[in-house]
Amino acid sequence: MTNSELKELFAEELKTDINREKLQDTVKASMAAFLENESERPLSGAEFLYAQSRYIKKRWWLIQALVLVAVWVFLENSHSDLELRRILGAAAPLFTLLILPELWKNRFYGAMEVECTSFYTIRQIYSARFMVFFVVDLLLLSLFTCIATVGVEIELQQLLIQFFLPMNVCACICFHCLYSNGQNSEIFGILSCFIWNVIWECVVVKEAIYSAVSTPVWNVLLVVSLVYLVYSIICGQKKCERNWEAQTLWN
Repeated sequence: MTNSELKELFAEELKTDINREKLQDTVKASMAAFLENESERPLSGAEFLYAQSRYIKKRWWLIQALVLVAVWVFLENSHSDLELRRILGAAAPLFTLLILPELWKNRFYGAMEVECTSFYTIRQIYSARFMVFFVVDLLLLSLFTCIATVGVEIELQQLLIQFFLPMNVCACICFHCLYSNGQNSEIFGILSCFIWNVIWECVVVKEAIYSAVSTPVWNVLLVVSLVYLVYSIICGQKKCERNWEAQTLWN
C-alpha cells in the first residue's frame, strides 16, 4: 500500500471518529434537552396514576368482576360448608391470576426497552400500575365481601380464611415470579399457583385436617400471608431493574 493510500485511509478513519464524537454529542444534548423539558412540567401523583391506568386493558377488571359474580351465584346455590370452601378456594387463585397478563405483558413480549425510554423509572411505572390494580381490586373485593356476608350470610371470618388467605398466597407466588429474572417466569407462576390450589383444596376437603387448625392459627396465617405479600412487593421493586436487566435511560 502506497503512502498516499495510507494517508487517505487514515483521513477516512479520523473523519469517522469525528462523526462518532459529533453523534454522541448530539445524543447527549438531546437527552439533556428532553430531561430539562420534562422536569419543567412534571406530572402530579394523580396525573401519573391516571396516565398509567390508560395503558391497562380494562377487560381484566371486567373478567375479575365476572369471576366474583360467578362465585356469588355458586355460593347462593351451595348446600354445605364443604361446597362453600371448595368454591372459594377455587376462585381465589383465578382472581389473582387475572392480574398476570397485564403486569407481565412487557416481559412476555420482550418490550422492557420501551419502558426504559420513559422519563420515569421502571420502579415508578410499576409502582403506579400496582397502585391502580390495588385500588380497583380493593373496590371489587370490598363489594364482594359486603354482598357475600349480607346476601349469602357467610361469616366474615370464614370468608377471610377460605378466600383471602389462598388469594394472598397466590399473589405472593405471582409477584415472586414477576420479579425473577427467569424467561418463563409467567408459566412457572401459573403452575405454582395451580399446585398451591391443589394443596389448598386437599386441606379444605379433608374435614379432619381443616378442623384441626384452630381459628387463631388461621388468623395468624392470614396476617403472615398479607405481611409477606407486602414484603415481596417492596423487595421486588427494589431489585426489579437489576433482575430484569433494565435501566431507564433518563435516570
